[in-house]
Amino acid sequence: MKKKWVLVLLGAALAMALAGCGQDKKAEGNSANSGKGTNSAAAEASSDQAVPTTDELFQKMTEVTKDLKSLAMTADSKQKVTIKAGEQTQEQNIDIQTTAELIQEPLAMVQELKMSMGDQGSQEVKQYITEDGIYMNTGGTWVKVTDETMINSVKDAAKQSADPAKQIEQFKSIASDMKVSEEGSDYLLTANLSGDNMKELAKSLMSQSGGDTAATAAVLDQMNIDNFKILYYVNKESYLPSKTTVEMTMDMEAEGQSVSMEMKMDSTFSKYNEIEAIEVPQEALDNAVEQ
Repeated sequence: MKKKWVLVLLGAALAMALAGCGQDKKAEGNSANSGKGTNSAAAEASSDQAVPTTDELFQKMTEVTKDLKSLAMTADSKQKVTIKAGEQTQEQNIDIQTTAELIQEPLAMVQELKMSMGDQGSQEVKQYITEDGIYMNTGGTWVKVTDETMINSVKDAAKQSADPAKQIEQFKSIASDMKVSEEGSDYLLTANLSGDNMKELAKSLMSQSGGDTAATAAVLDQMNIDNFKILYYVNKESYLPSKTTVEMTMDMEAEGQSVSMEMKMDSTFSKYNEIEAIEVPQEALDNAVEQ
């Protein structure tokens, strides 16, 4: 039972973490309703050049992302899951490291994921999405995905990640208070988000990513989200994201058990418009088993 709840809760947490990373882009649609936050942000300008309002900042971000053709991303996610049943308490630490490179048109992506779950072992997965097909390597074995439903799900999730305009459209229906300040070479946006709003957004993301939607939705409905904080750094010169930090704590009651999770995910972004090609390794083309 422990492993079941760890994996399902993890899926829900990661869905909301992804929602958090994209949440800031939706401010373009809501900033007109957040005058209090933008005025206070502007008043806090500590240099000769005033700090932009959320509306001004996201307008510039929207403009530059129109020309975004490729990027690279790294993410380091750490979770601590605590399960209590009667007098027994079990803890599970989960570390996930992800690296990815992505090209928008034609869609191409390479992603490597390393997950460690302590005494429950570890797993490494490498995935390529190109015009040659979708190839995955798990445990040293290459597989070519042939199931049309899975292919469509994977491609839809990749397109969602690749297209900032789609993220803006998805997130602009979510309201939150935004604050803009300065930190070194970046503008820093901070937000504390509503748990109920994040539940609905997480469900939407999971339905697009091909995850265990029904199980995750059921878990999300039972969750209490105690804290969800985002730090979003935007380079002052390029107006492109440089890094993000998402912190959250949540808990739930299920099947006589109390389950809680603490999570922190740090992401960095780089290689904007520098990636020209992503090719499936010849080893995969020659040896992949169709599945």
